Amino acid sequence: MVRDAEEEAGSGRELNAHERVLAEDRRVVRETFRVSIGGAHAGLATAVVVVALFATVGGTAWALIVGGAVGFWFAVTLTAVVGGGRRGWAAVTRAYILTFGWARWL
Repeated sequence: MVRDAEEEAGSGRELNAHERVLAEDRRVVRETFRVSIGGAHAGLATAVVVVALFATVGGTAWALIVGGAVGFWFAVTLTAVVGGGRRGWAAVTRAYILTFGWARWL
């Protein structure tokens, strides 16, 4: 753990107690918010189920509204990812993970 914190500092010096605590906090936050392609698949499946429920209960119009909102969010994230420099399949994969990766936290 200390070695990781020293590497984050970017120098060979020993970290003080405050810097070690900050490095550990950053590691915990990274682990908490890490998303995976598996979580994204579960998020997509959940979104499909929700849209199907809206279609069953509320009718086609509500299903189109909810499905359109999900599609719009994917388009926004894809635009942001492409604007950030990713291209091709890497951009689509990153946008997919950003759109549907929330399911890991359910």
